[in-house]
Amino acid sequence: MPAGSSIAAPFSAAALALCLALPASAMTVVYDWSPYPGQGGSGSLSLSDPGITSATDFGPIPASALIALNYSWDNGASINLGSVLGSHAPGWTACAGMLISGFQISAASVPSTPGIFSLTNIPGVCLPGPVAVAGPGWNLTISLPYGAESNWGNWSYSHTVAAAIVPAPAAAWLFTSGMLGLLGLRRLDQSPEKNVL
Repeated sequence: MPAGSSIAAPFSAAALALCLALPASAMTVVYDWSPYPGQGGSGSLSLSDPGITSATDFGPIPASALIALNYSWDNGASINLGSVLGSHAPGWTACAGMLISGFQISAASVPSTPGIFSLTNIPGVCLPGPVAVAGPGWNLTISLPYGAESNWGNWSYSHTVAAAIVPAPAAAWLFTSGMLGLLGLRRLDQSPEKNVL
């Protein structure tokens, strides 16, 4: 077997293993609350997952892709991701820049006060084109200090967050250095000086 081919096999395996050891980069997208005319409220939610290959058309991706949430009603009540009490979101789907997944999120207010604070989105449909037929979102609060308020609207694409450069994990560097060491030993084993002795 030629020396070049004996070296190429472990090197190719090492390169493949290194690529597999690196984490997949996840696109992070932000969707903002877009109230219907005459409605209120403001907020945004951020989703991050390797399954997001287009910022405006993706899914379904896991419910765990929700990494940030902020919403405020016009009466002063607000919630965030840390105040979420329960989430019924089977996954997240976007079409033509609109979230069309059905979900219901209940949360405590920030600061915590008695009452009901929930974000609901009725499932929509993605037609060829793509054209989104978004189900309406309905965000409700009923509480003593803030009163009652409900807002209708949709969640629409706002922007993409620049991906952070993720360093290679220590295991990948250790594996690569070990493979290079073995490659060096193999070269020493095949050197002409050793065969003369």
